[in-house]
Amino acid sequence: MREIGFGLTCGIAMAVGALLIAAWPVPGRPMAAFFPVGTATIDIAQAISGASGSLLQIDSGSAVAFTMGDRDGFVSALYGAGAWLVIDAAFARLCTGSAAESDR
Repeated sequence: MREIGFGLTCGIAMAVGALLIAAWPVPGRPMAAFFPVGTATIDIAQAISGASGSLLQIDSGSAVAFTMGDRDGFVSALYGAGAWLVIDAAFARLCTGSAAESDR
């Protein structure tokens, strides 16, 4: 029984590790910043400009902003500005369904 528990624990740890590696934001590449639901679009834009980033797209319905920033500490500045989660934009588009909408 211990072997099954060990295998299950290792499998879950590997899956979480792979997810974190795929979602890790890379400076100089587009990222997605998730803000609390109900955050106004102007507040999201001000948070991104305050963090010295470039705004690429805002999805006001789900409070997600696609942005890019080159400076060190950009991700930390987004968290400080109220973002709940900052991940790689390519990974976020898979989760939010924005890839299908942007192809139209």
